[in-house]
Amino acid sequence: MHIGQLVGGLDIYIRNSLTYMPQGSLKFIIVHGKCDNNEPIRRGDELLKEYSVNLYRPLSLWNDLICLIKIIKIIRNDKPDVIHCHSAKGGFIGRLAGFVTRTKTVYTPHAFSFLCSPSPLKKQFYLILERLSRFNSYLLACSESERKMGIEIVHYKESKALVWRNAVPDASNWHSDVKIKDERFICYIGRPCYQKNPFFLLDVIREVIMSDADLKFYWLGVGYHSPDLAELKRKIEEWNLDKNIVLLPWLSHKMCLEYVRKSLFYLSVSLYEGLPLSIIEAMSLGKAVIASDVVGNRDCVCHNVNGFLLPFDKNIFAEKIKELIVNEERRSLFGEKSRDLYLSKFQIKNQVLELQKIYEAD
Repeated sequence: MHIGQLVGGLDIYIRNSLTYMPQGSLKFIIVHGKCDNNEPIRRGDELLKEYSVNLYRPLSLWNDLICLIKIIKIIRNDKPDVIHCHSAKGGFIGRLAGFVTRTKTVYTPHAFSFLCSPSPLKKQFYLILERLSRFNSYLLACSESERKMGIEIVHYKESKALVWRNAVPDASNWHSDVKIKDERFICYIGRPCYQKNPFFLLDVIREVIMSDADLKFYWLGVGYHSPDLAELKRKIEEWNLDKNIVLLPWLSHKMCLEYVRKSLFYLSVSLYEGLPLSIIEAMSLGKAVIASDVVGNRDCVCHNVNGFLLPFDKNIFAEKIKELIVNEERRSLFGEKSRDLYLSKFQIKNQVLELQKIYEAD
């Protein structure tokens, strides 16, 4: 039984793992939020059983209690052998429900909740919750660096800290009919929110276009759950960046990938990640990557191999972006290495067999 919100990267993670799991090997039930992606989930011709509950991002004692009670009832009725719960809210409620029903529970943070706020008090509060709820569950990290953080900071025992690397289908043969202007642009996918570090990215863009005024930045995924969007738009207008930054709302998955395919290279300035699907998909398309040197990013980007891993210094980011724009040979070499790394480590059809073993283990 999966418990989590079918939104963004988590939606892709769950659908991919179910689609590529060998047919007939296991049965699955999905418990998700009422406001999530409502596209039915299938495995081949099989339509999977789903429940929608009051699973929302904001903390709400009343809503969360109703959600917990409903999930406990679902578990007692359907009697799953394993609960796989995801992210902060789904992870906490899922682990609590697993404890009450005495059901084997694995938890994938997709970036730990205590990383999600600039407030020291909130960080400490979320860290305490993570530590308290770890006892009845296994950590199933989506990267080795996330597993390490789970052991060193959340204090999971090594024997209860597992890892299953995020993986994606090969996007190299996917195409969309979307019409994209024939112009030089760099691609970035991410909601304008604290994690995705939007205002640092604006600072970087300002530095870059001072010497390359015609360069465009295509910013995808601007839409739902974007708390910093209004301020982002205000700053873009105030700093006269509207000619260089193209904000695009939530698009179909294939449309997003088509923008990545046509871009010079992929860019990420996130403050933290679990293991970013957007970077892995860019790698499957043979794209060089420039990314912040943080948990998750450093598990798929190798510095000076398939791109650059950089500290949070706008001048360093700007210089490396300009370097990769003009050096087509290096950009191409990085892209080839990205493709090689994807094929060797991040193909969903290979990785999903390891996930099946984890579910079936005693």
